[in-house]
Amino acid sequence: MDGKTKALLAYAKKLTETPNFIEDADIDNMRSAGWDEKGIYEASALIAFFNFSGRMEAASGLPKDEVPDDAKFAEATSD
Repeated sequence: MDGKTKALLAYAKKLTETPNFIEDADIDNMRSAGWDEKGIYEASALIAFFNFSGRMEAASGLPKDEVPDDAKFAEATSD
């Protein structure tokens, strides 16, 4: 995985799990990895939206998404 993707995933994890701890250094890490302002904004908006929608689904009692056991995602393969 390249550095840009690793920085995005670290940022997404922190924004999801501990949003109150996001600080300027997290944004600086994204910039250092090659993200521009528009990309950081769009990533933040998407991460926040999916967190919001997931919490709304959970709060309204909707069932969790089921991933079939035989599902194969290209992103998850090491080929």
